Amino acid sequence: MGGELSEGLALARVRLACGRMVGGADAMLEAYRFGVPEGPHREPWAPEYHRQSVHVYNESLPWSYQRDIAKLFRDSLSAMAGRSIPSDLAEDWAIVTAYMREAARSIEDWLASGEPRLDRSGLAVSPELMANIPRVVHWDALAGLTTQGGIRRLKDACVAVKQYFDAEAPPSLKASERLMLERLASGAAIADVASEMGYSERSMYRELAKLWDKLGVSGRAAGVRKATAEGLID
Repeated sequence: MGGELSEGLALARVRLACGRMVGGADAMLEAYRFGVPEGPHREPWAPEYHRQSVHVYNESLPWSYQRDIAKLFRDSLSAMAGRSIPSDLAEDWAIVTAYMREAARSIEDWLASGEPRLDRSGLAVSPELMANIPRVVHWDALAGLTTQGGIRRLKDACVAVKQYFDAEAPPSLKASERLMLERLASGAAIADVASEMGYSERSMYRELAKLWDKLGVSGRAAGVRKATAEGLID
């Protein structure tokens, strides 16, 4: 259980992954505007694209950063697995999950291959030196592997999926609300929490009623469970 992400953190990582993909798509579209010619792969979520793009990442990014990206995508895929989604999101969902899956797989396979990592001059680079290379992706090289239409479609899919998860995001809590929940989760009586926070018991019940409405739950037990599951409290 210790290695599992809370629901709230898992959804946050999906939104982060989609946001990074949108940023990358924007950078590639900018490269086309500067005259980079289109490449052969019409679908940048297909395996053929990723088998080539991984070489560009290898020339651009430290190994540790590539591992982090692969893990981000794997965590996102786990969070997205088995989720019931609207039918009009199905195609976008398939594109985003295909991109994440193929990107993670290509990075993992490359890092496990033991092949030498090269800089753009073709010289072998040590792990120590790679760790200090700035995280600058060669978006022009990536753009040259695919097409504007493919990148626009990927971006649109990422935006749609991110919007879906933005709507699913757990509500943010005020410090006082978080404290209430943490004390209740510890087993404290409502009267004691009220006294500690300077409320009358009646006022505390009113504050808690507002909090349960905010969380979309019916009472204390459900509120504590939801806040814990979504990472709103420790």
